[in-house]
Amino acid sequence: MRYRCRRYEATFGSETALKAHARAKHPHTYYAPKVAYISAITAIVLVGGYLILSRQPPPHAVGAPVSGIECWSGEQTAYHAHVVLEIYVRGERRVVPANIGVIPNRCMYWLHTHDPTGLIHVEAPRKIRATLGQFFDVWGQPLNEERLLDVDLGATGLRIRALVDGQPYDGNPREIELVDMRRIILDVGPPFAVS
Repeated sequence: MRYRCRRYEATFGSETALKAHARAKHPHTYYAPKVAYISAITAIVLVGGYLILSRQPPPHAVGAPVSGIECWSGEQTAYHAHVVLEIYVRGERRVVPANIGVIPNRCMYWLHTHDPTGLIHVEAPRKIRATLGQFFDVWGQPLNEERLLDVDLGATGLRIRALVDGQPYDGNPREIELVDMRRIILDVGPPFAVS
């Protein structure tokens, strides 16, 4: 089989010989496809990198997520639940402050309060499984075996009793699910406020 150069009408005995001729006599046509391919790949990488690095978060997600709970620019209504939280330390009720999870003029976490009644609002753009531990994380307060709020459980010998809808809860209080119309009591003692 003979290989032919279209420009010079020369023929060659092998494809390798034709390629050698093209490199020597027609470098612009030999290298042009390779240069175009490399240029196209480089352009895709540069444009893609620019788009990734310059992208902004969605306009509704304006605060850093905390424990998977996002902070959006407005209240969400697709999923809405209310949970009452009461906290007692040595028989005295502690206030769950207003505006936990609310960053004024900026965003509202899917778990937040509006007033100091202990009413937690779970408001998300879809159904979520929210826990008491996530609420405490948004609040910025500890809830673990060693601390609840400012109470050092280990140093004081106190312990947490949790009640969910009036029933004792024996698991980790952080795992209590925030379900609509649920009442959660965290009772630190002794002495305990709820018998």
